[in-house]
Amino acid sequence: MQIGFVGGCGESSFALGESLRPLLPPDSELLLLTIPEARQHVAANTLAFMIVALDGESWRDTVAMMTDLHAEGAQKATVVFGLVPRDDPAALVKAFDLGVADVAGMPIDVHEVRARLAVLVRRRQVAAARAAEMRAAWRLAVIDPVTGLYNRQHLQTVLPASVDSAHAGGRSLAVLLVDLDALKPFNDRWGHAAGDRMLRGVAETLLANVRPSDTVARMGGDEMAVVMPDTDPETAASIAARLVEVISHMGIGSGRKAGVTITVSIGMATLGAADDADSLLARADSALYAAKKQGRNRFAVAA
Repeated sequence: MQIGFVGGCGESSFALGESLRPLLPPDSELLLLTIPEARQHVAANTLAFMIVALDGESWRDTVAMMTDLHAEGAQKATVVFGLVPRDDPAALVKAFDLGVADVAGMPIDVHEVRARLAVLVRRRQVAAARAAEMRAAWRLAVIDPVTGLYNRQHLQTVLPASVDSAHAGGRSLAVLLVDLDALKPFNDRWGHAAGDRMLRGVAETLLANVRPSDTVARMGGDEMAVVMPDTDPETAASIAARLVEVISHMGIGSGRKAGVTITVSIGMATLGAADDADSLLARADSALYAAKKQGRNRFAVAA
């Protein structure tokens, strides 16, 4: 855990910083920084938190010197522990106005600083644990466990928002519905575990061949959807054709499954002036049906 220290006197403040080293948690590393160096670390988000000492001849001058550092820290929501003159209540008030998490007075009392820093570290650890729990809960709620793609519930949030945004900004939007052509016979022959591996392979291929800004979701069963903002019909058709081609050349496995291929059919629809999310998806589904009817291993465009 890296903890930054910066004082108002630049390198002349480093002696104060060194005096704090024995008071920090044992698994921490103290970095003595000038104000420009501190800005760089805050911008890169490399610090667990920052200790800032208003130790110049005038703490008001120190605050003025650190204006840019404070602006950078506010953008990154950096946790700051302040050291302020003990005999000047206005400095304490100003520190809290600037958003510090906690303060201690100078000259420092080692017991006070050690205790306050320990509390700050515990708070950070609790916050990190809660954030990890929230990320795990979010992942369970929106990620399909078989493919690792977003699930249908998340698509039902993303697609309407994408349609509204496209209509409001007068921008294009395309949707692809991708359906594996022969998943059931494959499962019947090779088993559902092999079928799941194939689904994951197709999902990875989709992700590798669209933009990071596109949303790829599993609708359920053997059907997946790709939502592509700012994509005109010509570009969407080119992407659909590439996906059909690339997936048809995927390697499914080795041994007895060597040489087994999988193909997909794709229905493509682009946003029309009268479309909402449901009608856009329904048009893509009709195009998918047409691709299946035309012989599979191809894409079709919605009318």
